[in-house]
Amino acid sequence: MLEQSPSEWKLNDFPMLSQDGWVPESPFDLDEIQLEWKEPDEPDDLVEVSRRSASKLVSPLALRGANGYSAALTRVGGLHLFNGRIYRLLEVEFSESVKRMLFTEGVYFDYLDTSEVLTFEAQLRDQSNTTVRKRSSYRRRLRSPFDFRNRVASLGIDTLTIRVEAQSAGFFLHRRDPARVVNNSSLIGVCPAGEFTPSDVTYEAVKNDLTLWRNVMREFAEEFLGAEEAQGRGGSWINYDEDSPYGELSRGRDAGRIRIKVLGFGIDPLPWKPELLTVCLIDADCFDAIFDNMLDSNDEGLLLKGRSRKGLPFDNATVTRYCNGRDISPNAKACLQLAWRHRSELGLG
Repeated sequence: MLEQSPSEWKLNDFPMLSQDGWVPESPFDLDEIQLEWKEPDEPDDLVEVSRRSASKLVSPLALRGANGYSAALTRVGGLHLFNGRIYRLLEVEFSESVKRMLFTEGVYFDYLDTSEVLTFEAQLRDQSNTTVRKRSSYRRRLRSPFDFRNRVASLGIDTLTIRVEAQSAGFFLHRRDPARVVNNSSLIGVCPAGEFTPSDVTYEAVKNDLTLWRNVMREFAEEFLGAEEAQGRGGSWINYDEDSPYGELSRGRDAGRIRIKVLGFGIDPLPWKPELLTVCLIDADCFDAIFDNMLDSNDEGLLLKGRSRKGLPFDNATVTRYCNGRDISPNAKACLQLAWRHRSELGLG
């Protein structure tokens, strides 16, 4: 879809849709992004119009009564998906002086029904059926990928994890299992990566967890260690200061042994999903202590950890090989390209 997108939606040599200022000249610290909150409007008329329009893609197929993409995925596709709360992105601004994001409350199935359904529409358009082609106009109706208010946009946080030793570095990737995930299924992504969400189902968690770093920590706990409490389905708060591995991650970051930087911001050209692109650099001894029991695979797919289990070599040949692969997600490719471009600033070259 990138090639078919208008030139004004793209930046040179960047594999995602983006705008001026969204890919900075240098990486900056994650905490520089100011998060703002807007109380949700009920009902949201713009979203309801989009939902009705998108449902027309699914309903003619008579998928066991499914009247939306989320219902088709769960009833017909058999995916076990959780309709949990998400932080719905409304606005983003990246410039030298201002780095801010505005969020309101949303739910995951609304994201599937109004945004991820664009992937389904694109698959329909690839078919030769002319009736399907005429019906597939939802993307045109939305008009712009940069308008987050006429659909429910769920922010993805993509973290390229790099284990750093004195003379070498290794990075970790994730082959996503199509039987378990929706976004970028069957593709290779960075690890960890996931939706920006509260940690549990309580209303209190919505405000308590409105921090990017806490979300990244939970993704580490879930994808690297298989922690169930990190998946956002429970009813009790996480103690980020004491519970493992959150306490260790926070103390490692406070001590400067874990550094997380923002590489940029882009939109996946297929589902028009906004993605925050980050890199997390962890000193080898700190990494090994926290992730001593790192999984080989998790609920979403297979971890690619390299022969030594210390990561794939962060060198030009390996980075280029994965970036040129046909099975890499655009956000993973963007993370790798930007991290390699800024390797000196990141202390990696």
